[in-house]
Amino acid sequence: MNSIKNNSLFVNLTEEQIAFVESKTFPRRFSAGEAIIKENSVGSSMYILVKGQILIEKELIPIIEGFKTHPDDKKIIKIDDSMNYFFGEMSLFDQSLKRTATILAFSDVELLEIDGENFDMILNSRQDIGVILLKNIGLKLSLLLDKSNVELAKMITAFTISLKL
Repeated sequence: MNSIKNNSLFVNLTEEQIAFVESKTFPRRFSAGEAIIKENSVGSSMYILVKGQILIEKELIPIIEGFKTHPDDKKIIKIDDSMNYFFGEMSLFDQSLKRTATILAFSDVELLEIDGENFDMILNSRQDIGVILLKNIGLKLSLLLDKSNVELAKMITAFTISLKL
């Protein structure tokens, strides 16, 4: 298990700043197989993976009209605590946004939860921390968007080639 200070959410924060953020979190434990977040649900918390492994499951959307998906038609990504991962951050900005994936505990996991109220309190009372947290969240979302764009381009290319066959 890595120290929480190595989490990508905390890049460029001092130990004092990390301790302040950590004081505004709630420890959460999930047993292997338990759902932490369900795709298309709404929420108001983000999570920091402290210990264990999680699975990110994203339902695949059929590109052929009328095609019925199977429960196994999912993209699955396995994440472990060495990857310094946080998730659920989009719900802190708009609680009406639906969760974009299901997060399952692959093993017993330990998380830290930051709810919207405490996140807003950090942003308002400790702007020195808030600016850095927002930059780190923005960087993660930018990297995910870039990766999604590459995957989309690959799918469009493959689909175009298959139509020509």
